[in-house]
Amino acid sequence: MRIIGKILLLFFLFAAPSTADIRFVKIRSHNRDIIFFSEFEYSHTGYVSVAVSSVGISSIPVTSNSSQPDPSRIGFFLLSDELQHRYNLEFDRNPDLCALDIKFITVLYTFQNLTPPPQSSFNKSYNVIYPGEYSLYFANCNDLSLVTMDVRTELYNTNDDGTTKDYLSAEQPQPSLYFNFFYIYLCFLSIWIEVCFRNKRYFQKLHLVMGVLLVMTLFNLFCKGMDQHDFKVTGTHHEWHVLFYISQFMRNVLLFTVIMLIGVGWGIWRRVLPEWAIFIWTIVILFQVWATVSYTVVGESISYIEEHALNESFGLIDGICCFVVFFHTFCSGIAFKEAKDTSTFMRSFISIMETSVRPDVFPFVFLVYIIFFRWTTEEMGNLLFYIVMFYLFRPFDLDDEGTKGVGILDDTCDKV
Repeated sequence: MRIIGKILLLFFLFAAPSTADIRFVKIRSHNRDIIFFSEFEYSHTGYVSVAVSSVGISSIPVTSNSSQPDPSRIGFFLLSDELQHRYNLEFDRNPDLCALDIKFITVLYTFQNLTPPPQSSFNKSYNVIYPGEYSLYFANCNDLSLVTMDVRTELYNTNDDGTTKDYLSAEQPQPSLYFNFFYIYLCFLSIWIEVCFRNKRYFQKLHLVMGVLLVMTLFNLFCKGMDQHDFKVTGTHHEWHVLFYISQFMRNVLLFTVIMLIGVGWGIWRRVLPEWAIFIWTIVILFQVWATVSYTVVGESISYIEEHALNESFGLIDGICCFVVFFHTFCSGIAFKEAKDTSTFMRSFISIMETSVRPDVFPFVFLVYIIFFRWTTEEMGNLLFYIVMFYLFRPFDLDDEGTKGVGILDDTCDKV
């Protein structure tokens, strides 16, 4: 309990409000030729605002006669997604090419726009007229020069009269999407409660855990909707962002817990969890805890330049967890198929089949979910998976006579 308390304490300490399409970055003595800043899809007229301050440019002292860096060769430019391929081809042909010399890019501002020292700053806005996806870059075409600066970038759409800012990229889901899913899951929870009360004679602990999963999913969707609304209006995340992280963590843990419990038949035809199942469950949950807390602690503190690599790393961890759970449920399904062939288990198997519960089918349902839905159309995939899972493992009638073969299934599963 003390370890869990420390993890949650770290979570709250480091999950501070972050910025996304309003970016704040401090660059210190950087000599990279190209720095990627942000990607944004404009649905209609929008703006790119760049504010630079505390700028310093210095040369690496390789010779005593080193020339001063040219400020016109240092600046920000915008590149549309349609021209990204041509942009890459240009560099393949000439690796020494300066990005600011490419004709089809949009050079926004160079360091020639800087005010005189000591301020050495500028604050400019560029109107993006044509809808589409654009990437903002910084280029330094002065060899052997170091750049220091504080940068604030702001990318947003505007309404027709240009007075209201919308910081959500066109590719990002609108808050209404999450609120619509919230109402769908609310109806789902109501139906589940009614089904459990109608069949309370056959209600198991597993069904209670499944109900808690629905409640946490509702809370998670509500927090995400509120967070998206805040971000749409202000361009930054606030308290709802922290609550979303917490609820997302709890939702993932509960989802994997339910899948693991179903895999060993806990609460339906198995009364005690085998040690090997507890071990696998512990490993998966610890991975989820580590991934979620690390993403919160690290993801909120790094610059968005490394954000894509971070997402890929934690996506890999999530994938490993999913396939470990699949292997676990698949083994349980094999054990079920072996046990159902014995004569003493036949009555229990018939009772289970009459209620549409198929432990041997569920692993493949889960596999379809993780391949086609988990990382693409996530919420729709989650909803479809929930519906199938809750239907297959709803409260059912398994009387005393039908459970005579349970011990055989327990032994078979333990051997697997």
